[in-house]
Amino acid sequence: MDKVRDIFSYFVAAMAMFAMLGAVYQAFNNQKGSALTLGTIFLVGTLIVFLPNVEFIKTLGVEARLRKTVTEAVATLASLKRLAEISARASYLTIAWGNRMGTPPARDKQAVLDEIDAQLAELKVPTDEVAKIQLPFVKMVRVDFFFLFQGVLNQYATIINSKLVDDVHQAQDTSAASAVVMHHSDLITAWTKRTKKEDPGADLEKQTLEDLLNDYMPKSGEWLSDKELAVFQKFKAEIVRLNADCEKKGGYTAEAVTYYDRYSGDHNIDKAKQLRNEVLQ
Repeated sequence: MDKVRDIFSYFVAAMAMFAMLGAVYQAFNNQKGSALTLGTIFLVGTLIVFLPNVEFIKTLGVEARLRKTVTEAVATLASLKRLAEISARASYLTIAWGNRMGTPPARDKQAVLDEIDAQLAELKVPTDEVAKIQLPFVKMVRVDFFFLFQGVLNQYATIINSKLVDDVHQAQDTSAASAVVMHHSDLITAWTKRTKKEDPGADLEKQTLEDLLNDYMPKSGEWLSDKELAVFQKFKAEIVRLNADCEKKGGYTAEAVTYYDRYSGDHNIDKAKQLRNEVLQ
């Protein structure tokens, strides 16, 4: 009878571990229903396996010896509770912010993922398996950095256009100044048509971030001066380096998450103004 109970416990423990990892994965892929279902299965499996006085468990390469003492039982349950809380937080982040215009800061997202990584390390999950779990988020970071670059460049184009329009209002010969505005607009239109990206995420499955940014970058003679191009080449290199560091880590580095939160979304304009000041120096 004990042997049958042990086999059943091993099976339920394995299912619980798969359910926990699946819940986190599904949550970050915006599969809310699946994430909640898997999370529930994980919690139920935890109760079935760890509440009885099991002497020895070996599943998924993770070994846990549970002593028949109150102190160690409480410590084990606390660790499992912590793991469940992290899984729940990951699910709540996705459910709360999925399909909304706003998102939590990248720092908040990465803080949750860092806690999950720490628990996976504690459970001695192989590094290659951890990398597979991290991959969807790593891909998302790569796309986010592309949109950051794209947004800053578009804001810079708006700054230049506003400057040219102001020149029209101040010019004695408004026709000549207006012609400059129209010429710049034509250059922007041609560049926009050349660099139109239907699905940057799909493009990044086939080429590196650096290659995609090179395609998006205005060519010499389009609408940026040589000095402006040099400034944006430096900006591009900065983006590529930060993304490479994130890929090595399996998520945002401390430097990258600060940078992204500072200049992404509505803050694209701040970076665009910063680059404009560099050009004017």
